[in-house]
Amino acid sequence: MDFPIDFFNPPLQIYRAVTRIDIGGREVWHPHERITLAEALKAYTNGMAFGTFREHELGILEVRKFADIVVLDRDLFVVPLEGIPETKVKITIMDFTDPE
Repeated sequence: MDFPIDFFNPPLQIYRAVTRIDIGGREVWHPHERITLAEALKAYTNGMAFGTFREHELGILEVRKFADIVVLDRDLFVVPLEGIPETKVKITIMDFTDPE
């Protein structure tokens, strides 16, 4: 994705990808390049695995892949877009074992 990242905050960056609105509340990044929420979430999961050449072991919940799961305090597909940046992580579950 080609949107500016000034600090690592996935909910905020997902909001920016979906709305193309900057931190000041201005729509400044080519509104025609907005992506859907599903596309943004895929970019943060499967896309990140692909970008690091690890899609064979990461990026999607699937048998024999590492399982890192994040539980959020809200359903991003239900809340208004403006609520996405305030999303908090309730719990993160990480698997550091070898899937083999």
